[in-house]
Amino acid sequence: MEYTTFGGPSGPRVSTLALGVMMFGTTTDEATSVAILDRFREAGGTFLDTADCYAFWVEGATGHESEELLGRWLASRGCREEMAISTKLGAQPDPAFVAPWPRNAEGLSAPAVRAAAEGSLARLGTDRVEVLFSHIEDTSVTFPETVGAFAELIAEGKVAVAGVSNHPTSRVKRARAAAEALGVPGYTAVQQRHAYLRALPGAAFSSPQETADDELLAMVRDGEVSMMAYATLLEGALVRPDRPLPQQYQSPENEARLRTLWRVADEAGVTRTQLALAWLLRGDPAIVPVVGVSSVAQLDDALGALDVPQDVVTALADAVTEVVAEAVEAAA
Repeated sequence: MEYTTFGGPSGPRVSTLALGVMMFGTTTDEATSVAILDRFREAGGTFLDTADCYAFWVEGATGHESEELLGRWLASRGCREEMAISTKLGAQPDPAFVAPWPRNAEGLSAPAVRAAAEGSLARLGTDRVEVLFSHIEDTSVTFPETVGAFAELIAEGKVAVAGVSNHPTSRVKRARAAAEALGVPGYTAVQQRHAYLRALPGAAFSSPQETADDELLAMVRDGEVSMMAYATLLEGALVRPDRPLPQQYQSPENEARLRTLWRVADEAGVTRTQLALAWLLRGDPAIVPVVGVSSVAQLDDALGALDVPQDVVTALADAVTEVVAEAVEAAA
């Protein structure tokens, strides 16, 4: 396993692969979830990613199942000090609101942040989390109110790093500016949708998801923030021929890039999953992929990304440059 400091110089030391446990305790049963967690720990993995709303959309679920299962596993294994926990708040449906999700989300007001954070700590069975994210936007609340609430949790030692997810880069910057004006810690971590293929300009998603744009990637490259990426395999479309590219990614150039990924992976003797993840791990800027799996075999495949040599990633980058040049020439 490889490790990095996340969320600034004083942030936690974490494994460069994060295990996403979104479906643990719902569609991924407890026994399988525990086996995956055990294998991740055995491999040296330390970074675990969840949220206080996972997975409320599954029939019969409350949205607290993922954190609750993770809390039980941490307690049973006595390994809390080994692990870095990332969780999120703001997206859990609030029964007090009758509007459909996401308009009925708990939001990012100071009372909501406090209540959600305390609930997560209780479910996880811990007195702190390493990273706490604002999960989705809440435009009804000012940035100073939200970042002030996060700063209180940091001052109390309940949160190490404040993060933001699924916010446009312009609003990430405004939130950071608000924290600076208040003289409190700001968001030093982001979690966005990001993968080997980039979504088409202006592409919209059915749920409040934001893709990493060039401006945000420049912030990561400059060390202003650390970044985690979700949907790193595009729901399987990067690695499985039976999964078409999502509409937001469909273009002749992306189809060519996809074929290039598969060709280079075959030539290098690595799997498509491993090369797609290595592209993020060893790219510029380096990004922590959140790996979502439903079996130990899938996790073992993902862990192999750590063994992909830099020269293979470089070969992919060079091949992609040629593909893009050919696409530009053809368009001209």
